[in-house]
Amino acid sequence: MAQAQAVGLMLVLMLAQAASASAFQIEARTEAQAYQIRAWRGTTPDDVVLLPRRRIVQYLGLNAFELVTGQDLGFESNLRVFADLGLPRGEAEKVDGLRTEDADLLHAFARYARGGFEGRLGRQLYVDSMDIMAFDGLRLRYVSRLGLGAEIYGGLWVRGAGFLGSSVYQPDGTRESDSRRLEQGVAGADDSLDALAPTYGAKLLLEDVKGFSGSVGYRKSMVSGKTDLERAGAEFRYGRGLGLSALAGLDFDLLQMKPAQVRAQVRLDKTQFAVSAEALRFTPVFSADSIWYYFAFAPRDEGRVRVDFYPVGPFRFYVQGLASLYHTNINDSLGIADAVDAEGAPSSVNGGGSVGVSMRRGSLRSALDVTYRRGYGGDQLWVDLTGGYSFDRGLLDVDGRISVANVDDGFNPLLQGNFLGAQLWASRALSQAARVSLVLEQNVNSFSHSDTKVFFLFDLKANL
Repeated sequence: MAQAQAVGLMLVLMLAQAASASAFQIEARTEAQAYQIRAWRGTTPDDVVLLPRRRIVQYLGLNAFELVTGQDLGFESNLRVFADLGLPRGEAEKVDGLRTEDADLLHAFARYARGGFEGRLGRQLYVDSMDIMAFDGLRLRYVSRLGLGAEIYGGLWVRGAGFLGSSVYQPDGTRESDSRRLEQGVAGADDSLDALAPTYGAKLLLEDVKGFSGSVGYRKSMVSGKTDLERAGAEFRYGRGLGLSALAGLDFDLLQMKPAQVRAQVRLDKTQFAVSAEALRFTPVFSADSIWYYFAFAPRDEGRVRVDFYPVGPFRFYVQGLASLYHTNINDSLGIADAVDAEGAPSSVNGGGSVGVSMRRGSLRSALDVTYRRGYGGDQLWVDLTGGYSFDRGLLDVDGRISVANVDDGFNPLLQGNFLGAQLWASRALSQAARVSLVLEQNVNSFSHSDTKVFFLFDLKANL
């Protein structure tokens, strides 16, 4: 008997040595949602129709990785399934792109990394200065010990009409309403809505060379054999802890030969204060097939200066000044051009600032922010007050927020008057692996009148 036990133990040890140690992580979230969404088809500004939504949403994530140094091989995934119990299909048709039941594969990819090499295969998110997108394909990246490297990627851009796809990360201006028209056989519907969108790109990389990091890249996407998006981008960062730091990013539209997104920031950090200056340009990322790409390509330029103060104690303060320029290049033959350029019309410049204070003492936390802007978009005053407290050694968190805004926009009569909003969030940890949360929200304004939202969440995480 003892000899048999010894042989069995030897076999177990041999198999354990041959097998690679691995672990699995399962994350699940269940959401019960109750809120309203405004309908646009078949309604008027004076006859607001709010459609009820009662949804059950389930998120399921499965991650696998090796329990060895470097974790060379791994897998990550996240699937979302939802069903709307309070919105019949007939009412859902009043809102383009609204679905009563569906499933979205947010990401699912295998990952391999060793040394300076990393490869990903599957559905994945990609974020840089040019955009945030999701694609099904392959991404390869290598960075040498000197900090120099390169990256290439290619695949199919994830689109709302694709397999388990969501339209969240596809370019704006994609006419989701044509999915309804395609089903009905309406003449003139865009049959490229569900067409494949091959996408590819490449980058040259510089990582942490004496505090400097940067990249230069190119990206192109095709739909039905035509260029849908073509961009070049560059990023730069410098920082070595406290002291001077800087970052800059450029997203250049190669179809219109114009800078689309720009960001440049210089920041000085000290022990008790920080000062930063920032310049930005924002432009909508439209599909080249969208009419808005040619008639609403109006960027917004903005400058910000901010000072943060960190005195000894529980309080933190900041003050910020900002100015924005809204480009309004409108066709002179359009009637709206007369309203925009008329004498006494609102300026295309918007300026203002904000001040804030935050406090954290033990389990108590709170913050107050006040923002005022004037010019394009009217006079706007925003006040946000937040507060929270942790009970039972952090197992129970309760947070609240009250927002008050007064807006006077001369162009839009619905964006005038007072806007009120209140939120309450309570979250309780049932164990190290389970948590339950409840969110209540109430909004009152002249745009949607009264809007109530309720979210119930149950989170579960298991490590195997």
